[in-house]
Amino acid sequence: MRIVEIGHTGVGKTTYMATLYGILQEGIEGFSLKAQNSSDHERLIELAKNISQGIYPSATDQRREYNFYLQYENKNIFSFTWADYRGGAIRETQDNEQTKLLIGDLHQADGIMVFCDGNALASGDIRSNQIGRMTALINRTLPYINRPISLAIIFTKADLVTKFTESMLESFQGLLTAIEASPSISGCILPITCGIKSHNVEKPLLFALQVAVNLQLKYLEKEIAEHEKMAKYYQDKSYSFRGLLHDIWKRIIEEPTYSDISNAKYQEVYKKRQEYEPIILPVRALNTHIERHDYLWICQKNK
Repeated sequence: MRIVEIGHTGVGKTTYMATLYGILQEGIEGFSLKAQNSSDHERLIELAKNISQGIYPSATDQRREYNFYLQYENKNIFSFTWADYRGGAIRETQDNEQTKLLIGDLHQADGIMVFCDGNALASGDIRSNQIGRMTALINRTLPYINRPISLAIIFTKADLVTKFTESMLESFQGLLTAIEASPSISGCILPITCGIKSHNVEKPLLFALQVAVNLQLKYLEKEIAEHEKMAKYYQDKSYSFRGLLHDIWKRIIEEPTYSDISNAKYQEVYKKRQEYEPIILPVRALNTHIERHDYLWICQKNK
């Protein structure tokens, strides 16, 4: 799975990732996050420690890619890649190398996080967030998406905003309409605060991952059902008189019998169930966690 985060310089993308990582080291309702690279772990922990003391990181100066495990009860249940882009990538021409990478990542993304400075938005400052440029990039991507994905719009610095109003969502209306019309895109708008007192930080990531883990669960359920159907089909054929003769002949010429094929299919069922059973509880817990929190707007598909 691939998550892509975009936002203009200074909106708090790096701050968000580090704060999230720090918070999820303690775990929230059984969920935690683990960097697959030890140097990424050390860097994010150090940044998170500084942020908790009011010391914020400088803006990202280039594209960075991180590999994580989502854990449940200290067990790895899902791996994903997180691409973090510098703010300038959304303003540059499509010939720019960073912008080319961003567009390619958006086309392949399973989850997209769009970051906006909530305080600037509340003050009517749309330009500093480059909302028009971001929504244009995403709207050009949507026609190529025919699989379930998530799109979270994240308002940072929510502690500086007295009240979020409907007028703050007007710049996103075209994008929200496209999400609502799509059969496969789930979307949400969520305010967060990162710093000495953080709020809602884990929600955007868990929302993004919920879509992917539910999809994985459905694929496994479908594969199990198909393997069971074929196993039963060949098992029934092997029990018939013609099937018995068929199997005798196949053994003579050393080719798979109906019984062999049936047993192989049942082995596939067993293997898929080994993948399926460990993620049932995490998926249920994730769905419950997502359902009971404070979104400014939410539109879920393929649940």
